Amino acid sequence: LGILAALGAEFLDDTLKTPVDIEKRLKLPVLGIIPKLVKQTVAQAVDDPRSGFSEAYRSARTALQFSTGRGVPKVLLITSAGPGEGKSVTALTLARNFSRLGKRVLLIEGDLRNPSLGRSLSIRADKGMSNLLAGAASINEVVLKTDDKKLDVILSGPLPPSPTELLSGTKLVSLLTVASEHYDQIVIDGPPVMGLADALLLANASDGTLLMVHSGKTRVHTATSAVKRLATAHAHLVGSLLSYYDAK
Repeated sequence: LGILAALGAEFLDDTLKTPVDIEKRLKLPVLGIIPKLVKQTVAQAVDDPRSGFSEAYRSARTALQFSTGRGVPKVLLITSAGPGEGKSVTALTLARNFSRLGKRVLLIEGDLRNPSLGRSLSIRADKGMSNLLAGAASINEVVLKTDDKKLDVILSGPLPPSPTELLSGTKLVSLLTVASEHYDQIVIDGPPVMGLADALLLANASDGTLLMVHSGKTRVHTATSAVKRLATAHAHLVGSLLSYYDAK
């Protein structure tokens, strides 16, 4: 009975758990596998260069360098099907990894509904992405310095009543065009794909999109729908990153 129950639970579980699941169901290359942390916090794992967590992101950075014929997409969007799949951690960690290669990196908080980068960086800003898109601030007013000399950041700013309207204007393309002239790499921490048009607008304006998949949580039909929505927005999906992976 125990074996039958285990087999039944496995049969009814329609989540993506392994790299093979992603390649088989989503037809996307897996550019990295981020392990689930047990004893360490994210901050501790990132600060420890010998941890499996840090090594996994270095491997993902290397894989991104070979994801296209021109290397890493200059404007790279990090998104996922739903919330809580590791987008913000990935965006920040990859941005720091690119800066360690000597690149000038701009990290943009593109999630104007549920921002979290400010807390991770311990930075507060009165003006940010929303002010810039609304025409109430210039790019020089919203770019903030971090503890990394090669890494600058634009936080979300005040939460707007309609982020979709701001992102669908011409200011987004202008921002990315101007930023591309001053930075070697731009990383956007985007919102989830499902239920919102925000991620689709950002994906259309970006050179490449990386899809996060939460191992054991992201459902197949949800991830499949997210891939289809990104395709309708003419997004260039370079691959996926499997987060919270438990090898056991």
